[in-house]
Amino acid sequence: MKNHPIYLFLKRPLIAGVVTFIILLIISQYIAYQKFIINENTQKKEINNQVNLIKEKLQGLVMYSYTATKTLAYNVERNGIPEDFDDVAKELLERNKYFDVVELVDGEGYITHVYPLKGNDVIGLNILKSDSASSGALATIKRKDFFIAGPVNLKQGGVGIISRQPIFIDGKFSGFSAVVTKLSTFFNDLNIGIDIDDRFKYQLSKVDFETGREEYFLENDVSTFKEYAVPIEMSAGEWKLYVIPAQQKFNTAIWFALFGFLISVLGSLGVWYFLGQSERLDKLINKKLLEQEAELKSIHEFTSKQIKKSESRLNKAQEIAKIGSWELDFKTKKLLWSKGMFRIFGKDFKKFEVSQEMFYNAIHPDDRNMVISAYNESVKNNTPYRINYRLVFNNGQVKYVDDQCETFYDEKQNPVKSIGIMQDVTDRKKIEEVLENSELLYRSLTSHAPVGIFHTDTQGACTYVNEEWMKYSGMNFDDAMGYGWLKALHPEDRERIENEWKAAVLKGGEFKTEMRFQDKKGKITFIEAKSIGLFDTNNNLYGYIGTATDITERINNQNELLNYKNNLEKLVDLRTEELNDGKEALLNLLEDLNLQSIELEKEKVKAQSADLMKSAFLATMSHELRTPMNSIIGFTGILLKEFAGPLNEEQKKQLSMVKASSEHLLRLINDVLDISKIEAGKLKVFHYPFNYLTTLEKTIDFLDPQASKKGLVLKTEISRMDITLNSDERRIEQVLLNLLSNAIKFSNKGTIKVKVDVEDDMLVTQVIDQGIGISKKNINKLFMPFIQLNGGLSRSHEGTGLGLAICKNLIEKLGGTIEVHSKVGEGSNFIFKLPIAEEFVD
Repeated sequence: MKNHPIYLFLKRPLIAGVVTFIILLIISQYIAYQKFIINENTQKKEINNQVNLIKEKLQGLVMYSYTATKTLAYNVERNGIPEDFDDVAKELLERNKYFDVVELVDGEGYITHVYPLKGNDVIGLNILKSDSASSGALATIKRKDFFIAGPVNLKQGGVGIISRQPIFIDGKFSGFSAVVTKLSTFFNDLNIGIDIDDRFKYQLSKVDFETGREEYFLENDVSTFKEYAVPIEMSAGEWKLYVIPAQQKFNTAIWFALFGFLISVLGSLGVWYFLGQSERLDKLINKKLLEQEAELKSIHEFTSKQIKKSESRLNKAQEIAKIGSWELDFKTKKLLWSKGMFRIFGKDFKKFEVSQEMFYNAIHPDDRNMVISAYNESVKNNTPYRINYRLVFNNGQVKYVDDQCETFYDEKQNPVKSIGIMQDVTDRKKIEEVLENSELLYRSLTSHAPVGIFHTDTQGACTYVNEEWMKYSGMNFDDAMGYGWLKALHPEDRERIENEWKAAVLKGGEFKTEMRFQDKKGKITFIEAKSIGLFDTNNNLYGYIGTATDITERINNQNELLNYKNNLEKLVDLRTEELNDGKEALLNLLEDLNLQSIELEKEKVKAQSADLMKSAFLATMSHELRTPMNSIIGFTGILLKEFAGPLNEEQKKQLSMVKASSEHLLRLINDVLDISKIEAGKLKVFHYPFNYLTTLEKTIDFLDPQASKKGLVLKTEISRMDITLNSDERRIEQVLLNLLSNAIKFSNKGTIKVKVDVEDDMLVTQVIDQGIGISKKNINKLFMPFIQLNGGLSRSHEGTGLGLAICKNLIEKLGGTIEVHSKVGEGSNFIFKLPIAEEFVD
């Protein structure tokens, strides 16, 4: 071998040196190149880590902004602008470190509420007319959904991002809830800034879809660094993030290249000069190679740790937000889930195998077709989608999720893969349902309250009135809001009531007064109004609630009683004057007879006065009793709804007994008042056209829960579907309520039927029950006042025995008749007839 020509050729010093130089140069430059690649990859990974961190924070900012503005908007839509806006805003700022300012904007675009106000003096600014803010505000209104505007030069100073949620009340745009994030706050959280991090230069921009123009948030000029732009897809449009090395680092691979070249030169010289020292040179090269290998291994371990740390942060963020992500590859048909998805579905990611079929089977059957259709339409039309639907699991558990998806396509517009984000919104859905049900229950209860009910804020501005209040005042709901309710007052009372109300609000005390409402037609209603403050558990005032009671009849009875008194004095004076003008002879002759006549006349006057005083007393005292009873019923109902604080079961039970007893006593008082008016001949009825079937339906709906509680069924048989009756709607409703209540009271099973027909211009209504029935000898006693057939201490049904007597008088007053057919044990049939078109004058 040593005699081989090639060996002999290479053994020459010059040839050996050149060959050694080439070999060493190739090896050293290859090592330098590998070092160069490693350094480049390290810098790219560092940039990518920064980009991913900022993207993650930015997505978090979007999520927090959406949640905060949506919550604030929902509160405003349901309850109006909160009186404790500063406290609510302060809590939002404390929970979300990215927010600097919380704002509310009204329907005309004016900023009405700002927190904190210090350094943010923007109240009164109209964002719809602002050059810098109008485009984002208009875009939010157009979308009718959450929108992020930016970059915006803030009036408070600096550049920021404004997140807005539109507020719609009854389908009408009513303003925005907004949070403002200064870019300085956002970047300081990331430890980004010249004073903190001089390794990179940052820029954030938003692309205008219509103009294609790129708007930058920071002042850094990045026009020559477009290759560093990283697109970020967001609901508010396409954003771009730039992370640019502040200066190009010197790649240490150059030193490796120079060092390798130097080694190659020295090595070749050494081989050339020390031909026999090859073994030493080999050891040197092996040593360098081992050092390079160790360094490469260290770099690889560091990079792996950084990647795992980033993945851990992302997984933690998804776990906190209950968010998971999924990806579907169209080529392999393989569905991939993040750990967040496994958490949502309650599966072990190490054991469970994901598939499309399993995913679709987990969707609630009622929502499955909707989800599949939405996904197919999205793929077909190349449009993202966002939907809410339900997941149902084997144990019966149901979860509500918010799912967003977008599909990506190749250059031939063939779908490549779909990527989606899913969030578990079950808790939010339950809260929304509870709030909605609570609001509906409260509105329903106050709508049927027998007194007017009103709410105000801490400044005394009206925020709610019920239907009874609107009936008294003749105003609609919107006109009564704020201080519009003052327009319902009689002009002579307006200044006095306004001053009394302002004084009560200023002192934060109880308000009680009497006043007059005058509607647009000039009708005057006398009102007794009361209100008290509403306090939370910390004894902080957050508004006022009050009642308004109609006392018109009481006032009229007082005036009528005064007139009777004056007329009686005039009558006595007149009689005295007539007697004095008579002849003295006749007086002497008939002195005894006149004395008796005078005594009889006095007794007659006393009897008449006593009768009038009895009727007036009954009317006055009934109203005096009915007014506090209405307040007791109203405020007991409010306590039961727990507006003033939670109640235990025993308190609820006792308050329910108080409310039921009060309502029963109020019905007795109303009956006594009506019968006293009837006996005094003062009962008035008013004729006007109304839909009889609507009144009947409303009465049946009101009594249906009472019938259902006893297992009874209320049915109707109506021959005509449009019956207009010219009569007194309130009195007819009173008759229907009394007859149906009796049918329910005296029936324990079966059906209560209401038949309505028209015969010879007469409206015929029959109330037929299957109750205990009435014997023939007792039928004539039915319509007598204060008579109950099952009397005595042992009777099982409470009442005054006035109801049917009042019904008979009311029907006859309205020009009709009432009769009854009944058999003991088989039930009763009450029939009343009323003229349809004829008008009776009281």
